[in-house]
Amino acid sequence: MQIIKNLIHNEEGATALEYGLIAALIAAGIVTAVSTLGSTVSNTFTSIANSMTGAAAGS
Repeated sequence: MQIIKNLIHNEEGATALEYGLIAALIAAGIVTAVSTLGSTVSNTFTSIANSMTGAAAGS
């Protein structure tokens, strides 16, 4: 019976779980930001490359 009481009052596992959830939320935010910015950066570089190709062909 004492073991069960100790498990109920033990808060170390809950703290580790909370840190895990926070890390998962941060990782999800990073993945979302990178995927959004990645396509924007890719489009920007494609536009620059096309402009440079047009400028080189015109000269």
